[in-house]
Amino acid sequence: MAVAATKKHLEEMVKALNDAYARGQVDEFRQIVTLESDNMVAAWKEGYSNLINADKHKNAQFPPLEAIDFEAGVQSAWSKIKNSIERNKGTIREYNSQVIVFNESKTTKNMYDGIKAHLIDFVQEQLGSYKLTDAKAEVEAGRASSFAAGAGLSDIGLLKKGTHRLHKENTAIGSARLAMTMKWMSKTRFFKDFLSSAEAKTIQDKYGDLLTTWETKGTKKRGLKVTPNEDIKISIGAGKTNKPGDEPEDFGNIIKQVRKQALKWAKNAEIAGRKGSKSIKENAVDIAEHVVVGNLTNSKRVKAKKKTKGSSRGASNATVTSTGKSKKTTKSATAKTATRRKQRTKKGIASSPLHLIGIINKELPDTVRKNMKLPGLENRTGRFADSVQVTDIVQTAKGFPSIGYTYQRNPYEVFEMGSSGNWSSPERDPRQLIDRSIREIAAQFALGRFYTRRV
Repeated sequence: MAVAATKKHLEEMVKALNDAYARGQVDEFRQIVTLESDNMVAAWKEGYSNLINADKHKNAQFPPLEAIDFEAGVQSAWSKIKNSIERNKGTIREYNSQVIVFNESKTTKNMYDGIKAHLIDFVQEQLGSYKLTDAKAEVEAGRASSFAAGAGLSDIGLLKKGTHRLHKENTAIGSARLAMTMKWMSKTRFFKDFLSSAEAKTIQDKYGDLLTTWETKGTKKRGLKVTPNEDIKISIGAGKTNKPGDEPEDFGNIIKQVRKQALKWAKNAEIAGRKGSKSIKENAVDIAEHVVVGNLTNSKRVKAKKKTKGSSRGASNATVTSTGKSKKTTKSATAKTATRRKQRTKKGIASSPLHLIGIINKELPDTVRKNMKLPGLENRTGRFADSVQVTDIVQTAKGFPSIGYTYQRNPYEVFEMGSSGNWSSPERDPRQLIDRSIREIAAQFALGRFYTRRV
């Protein structure tokens, strides 16, 4: 059942977060676009190849054009391409005979139509009296039933298809879809346990750099939205260099890994479910809780609010209650009693650090998630909170507990004060958030003074 449900949810997700949906969002943000003359030559060659190899031109006598012809055409049009970019409100960052780099506030059809127009002019000049067809001409010739269909079948459309916008590196469309995928799963109750699993960590380890490129907000019902943490990087070149699956950040490669890990998790869940009992981890935490509460209540003057069992769930709090009649005591006797009580409590905790680690780790992800609020780190995907974990408890030279913890430092370490880059701030430092969360959990055990440290 878990495997079948996983497949169903993944199909729903891929359908909802499709390429067009993600591309439409990404195109709304600033782009840094790079044109290299060599890539433009390749794009022009591909466009011309589309034209002369079309079925409708199988008997046409179009002139053969060599690489040198396209090189000359691109160089002749190079300054005109720059001018068309500026006319369409692109801001030139770099310009020379080989490279044009410009900023675009968001993707516009006019910008790229203007760039492609110079290939149309070049080819039309080579063909002489033959007039390149547009969508209207295809409809009038009876080769297309609509202007939309005619646009793709037309000579101009075939030439344009050779030139592609290629998203580069971390800002590829695939990485945006991955960010939305993980958000979508966090909003799906079925995948709640998956996101804290070893299988999900495998995805995080493999694609952590891509995930930090995007901020994702919204809901499944109203739609998920991505915002890049850096400028979108685009290059322009031939379509043959943009084959699906060529790059690690292509979503076709990414979704294979997501599907593989999700199904692996589902199969493990089915096996565990057939056992009809708690997992080893759940039982271990329950037993740890039982032992720690037992240590805390060794004193006759300390009673638990409720009983615990080695395999029961839920936290049990210990409270101090008075037994017997009140007696008059001297100041020194009172001090001695307080000292003995403190020693018993400290001894109970110190004698079972592994059990305390289990209890803290049981509550830590949810506590961290609750404490993630502005101006500090915000909880978006749950990956950071789920990665926080106490690793050891040792005593300092003066006898105070020192709690060691870790978290997924790649990529979240960039928020620590003292790290390189512009992401860090005192409010967003993960160490402050984790320290506060550990202290909140530990308060119920009357640990007194203790320290925390990242290991």
